[in-house]
Amino acid sequence: MDNFLTLFDLIGVLARRRYQVGERYFAALGLNHTEARLLRLLSQEGGEATQDALSNLLFVDRSNAGRALKRLEQEGYVARNKDDADKRTNLVQITKKGLEAVNEISELGKEMAHSFFGDLTEDEAGTIVDLMRKVIPSEEYA
Repeated sequence: MDNFLTLFDLIGVLARRRYQVGERYFAALGLNHTEARLLRLLSQEGGEATQDALSNLLFVDRSNAGRALKRLEQEGYVARNKDDADKRTNLVQITKKGLEAVNEISELGKEMAHSFFGDLTEDEAGTIVDLMRKVIPSEEYA
């Protein structure tokens, strides 16, 4: 058996499960998985980022990020304004409501992660983290 192929397939399964679990957990806040991740990333970026930068950080295309940001803007979580330096670029800024949601998202994220990986010990989780960091460049994870 090819362990590399098995690992590759298992990571795909985990990614799908993570998305599905995230959809369920974040629905309690009236958000979907992508919206919750956008708010969290925006907070990590200092509360402001371009739409392009956010879509790159999420590894989604601009249209998916744009749809999620439109909904977040309609709900008052973010504000979008033209960048003074480049009028073609939208600057996304997190609002007070968005920052409050990030706190809830973080708490739900911890709960979700512990539930998701609950069968692992802390040491086992640490070993997997170390191994994953060997194959994923540091700039690709937050």
